[in-house]
Amino acid sequence: MSSRDEILNRLRRTLKRYDLRFPPENPPPLTAETRMAVTQAEGDRWALAERFGQELKKLHGSYSILETVAEARMAVIAQLLTWLQEDQAARRTKVSIQELDWNLLLWEPETLPIPGLAPALKDLDFRLIVPQDLQDPKERETIYPVRVGITGADAAFASTGTILVAAGPGKSRAASLTPLRHIALIPLSRLYPTVESWLTERRKEGDLTDFLRESANVVLISGPSKSADIEMNLTLGVHGPQQIHAVLFDDLEALIKAR
Repeated sequence: MSSRDEILNRLRRTLKRYDLRFPPENPPPLTAETRMAVTQAEGDRWALAERFGQELKKLHGSYSILETVAEARMAVIAQLLTWLQEDQAARRTKVSIQELDWNLLLWEPETLPIPGLAPALKDLDFRLIVPQDLQDPKERETIYPVRVGITGADAAFASTGTILVAAGPGKSRAASLTPLRHIALIPLSRLYPTVESWLTERRKEGDLTDFLRESANVVLISGPSKSADIEMNLTLGVHGPQQIHAVLFDDLEALIKAR
């Protein structure tokens, strides 16, 4: 008997043991309603927001939870000013935003879930870049020195602290990929307990296929970009943003007004 056969026979004998918890005997086939979720999260939208933030924090990200869209707008500005002060302090001399070449790369303002954010940023002298055609070498050059990318989120999952971002018209993938830092704007209406719950809702609505077909690509972001060498020394920011900050906010009132 070959070593491979011996290993397979050992596995078969082990799986037949009555005291094993898994696999169950004669399990019913999974249906669309009973697909197995790998992770779980429970509670109302505030509990899910806190769970999301804690999971993101474990992944070396940061977060803030706000009650209104207006507070979320101010939280974005506060985070930008904090990072700006850090960059200014690193220079050891007082320099302006213009001297630091502090650019912001963002989605088209109308696709961001916080109205009025772009004008507020311009009033503070931030230079906003909204890429239109990254096939153009000159336009690609403009995004290389960008400090911060700002995007919305098509969905977010509390159980893993993961953000789903789909690229498409007005939603450049570069905004969440190329800058040193990334701010993700997450309305609580787009926060789900798990990725499975989001998929279930999309299937019920019948728009999952259209969503995937209409998106240039779909990315799941779980914290900053991370890489480790053979000795498991962790390095952040190797293949993408080094810092990520999620701004979660209740958009229920805004949705009601929109109706």
